Amino acid sequence: MQKTLKTLAVLVLPVLFCADVQGAGFALYEYSARTTAMGGATMANKAEAASLAVNPALITELEGTQAQVGLTIVTADAKTSVAGSARTLKNDVWYLPNFFITRKWSDQVSFGLGGYSRYGLGGQYNGPVQTWPGSNLAYKVSVETFSFTPTIAVKANDELSVAMGLEAMIIGFSQNSFSTAARGPYEVSGSGVSWGGNFSLIYKPLWAEKWAFGAMYRSKVKQNLNGRINAGNMTIPDPINIHSGDAEGAIALPDSISAGISYQATDKWVLEAGIVGTFWSSYDQILIQYKDNSANPFVYNNKNYKDVYRLNFGTEYQLNKNWALRAGYVFDKSPINSKEMDTLVPVDDRHIASVGVGYAQDNWTLDFAYAHVFAKDLSGISGQMSSVMGTPIAVKYTDGKSDMFSLTFGYKF
Repeated sequence: MQKTLKTLAVLVLPVLFCADVQGAGFALYEYSARTTAMGGATMANKAEAASLAVNPALITELEGTQAQVGLTIVTADAKTSVAGSARTLKNDVWYLPNFFITRKWSDQVSFGLGGYSRYGLGGQYNGPVQTWPGSNLAYKVSVETFSFTPTIAVKANDELSVAMGLEAMIIGFSQNSFSTAARGPYEVSGSGVSWGGNFSLIYKPLWAEKWAFGAMYRSKVKQNLNGRINAGNMTIPDPINIHSGDAEGAIALPDSISAGISYQATDKWVLEAGIVGTFWSSYDQILIQYKDNSANPFVYNNKNYKDVYRLNFGTEYQLNKNWALRAGYVFDKSPINSKEMDTLVPVDDRHIASVGVGYAQDNWTLDFAYAHVFAKDLSGISGQMSSVMGTPIAVKYTDGKSDMFSLTFGYKF
């Protein structure tokens, strides 16, 4: 049972150690085509409805009622080697939808509601599962989240606006692994709803009109998950270690803080640099248990993840009243511990280059972006498999890359 609990813990970790499907861990930052094109460097410059996901304080600058709806398409490739045996991910496509709506209530107060994904993961390895050592960790995984964020923003004065928001995050996951001992595959799946909050600000000093500063804090989020382990396809029944039954878990997403500073070089040209810090070291344990068995009530899985940062740079040039050109760059640091590697996050640090274009006509806007992710290789060991086997089990990530295509429609009512 202890092995099964650890397997469920491995499944839940993607929700924790996120950066986008191509970002560090599994966190997603593709909230709009404009944000993607500028590498997320949109905290302190032009406001849009999607600012609800980047810096909600910016919505005080939007007039009337404004809405945006968009979609980001993601493809990814990577190779994972476990104990010298390598497998590549199958070709697949993931879709990340989002929507945002804002309303200016008065000169000082604005409201907004956003719906978008902050975490996500998906992938399946090629080849038969029973002949690859990595299948004992996971050979197929899917983690999907969607957050609803009601927000209120207040314009304190001509220089400062602040905002506060709630977050209701829906999580759905599934993971398929193979048990060598029981000679068969099994699936862990589940879902949950978690709650969090955020606080943000935008400061545009009158004494330095070309400069602006934005910041946002996201709180820790406690998650209570309900799931099930399905071991019905095992060749040898294993009711003690792995059996079908309901399971539950408790985990916490760490808090994070982000900041950006922009400079309006000319009337048409703006530049911004930013940083996102995520305090992964605050994560210390994960509690997973079967609902129908309290013999082993918990598992302590120490991943030793590191605090990480994400640096972004973006620029936008307004060609004329209709067309705008954009570009961005991101360095995304990975929190993965090389002594605790698994098959779920097969990439290390990332470099992301992006470009995009925007078109505005009357009350309509249409934005498009493309981004390519270059991932660094990483070598280490699997702490989970090494403890079971009694000897270090080598793991290596290579050939990681990804492409993103974003499209966003906007309308001002």
